[in-house]
Amino acid sequence: MADLELGPETEDASGWRYEASVFVDGRVHRCLLSLSFQDYDLWCRGQHKPSRVARAALAYFLEHEPAIALPQRLDCATLRRSRPQVDTELPGRV
Repeated sequence: MADLELGPETEDASGWRYEASVFVDGRVHRCLLSLSFQDYDLWCRGQHKPSRVARAALAYFLEHEPAIALPQRLDCATLRRSRPQVDTELPGRV
């Protein structure tokens, strides 16, 4: 199982950004993780901190892909395109 760490939160006009680190098998994999306001609202309706939702989305990605597949930039919206079931599965994991 991977350990996840999110760096400081940065907010811009479309949502939030984090420098994410994934630690697995003695290696670290990093990416710039972004979470849009729209996905945030869909997945938690404002009930949790954005960082909690972003972390859950990254964990969801890693349940379906190996850490080595982590891109340099990961927009949480890509989860919705590649795995449509995320909209029903992720809210219960936040």
